[in-house]
Amino acid sequence: MTRSKEHIDNLLRLRQELVERRRAVASNNEPGEIVATAKGVIEFQMSIEAIDRAIDDERRLHGAPVPRLGGAPNP
Repeated sequence: MTRSKEHIDNLLRLRQELVERRRAVASNNEPGEIVATAKGVIEFQMSIEAIDRAIDDERRLHGAPVPRLGGAPNP
């Protein structure tokens, strides 16, 4: 396994863990906890988006095409 693939795989595992934790936080239905739940979801989402950028950066560093929103590759 190349180092680049290893880095990307590690980031993908981390992203998946963050998604699972975001889902767990979002499932909190306790009365009076909506603000805390929303803040937790937002924090996890910000982390997920940072991981997505890191994955794109790793791909870019190693010459792989990075898809645009909607799945179209960058020129």
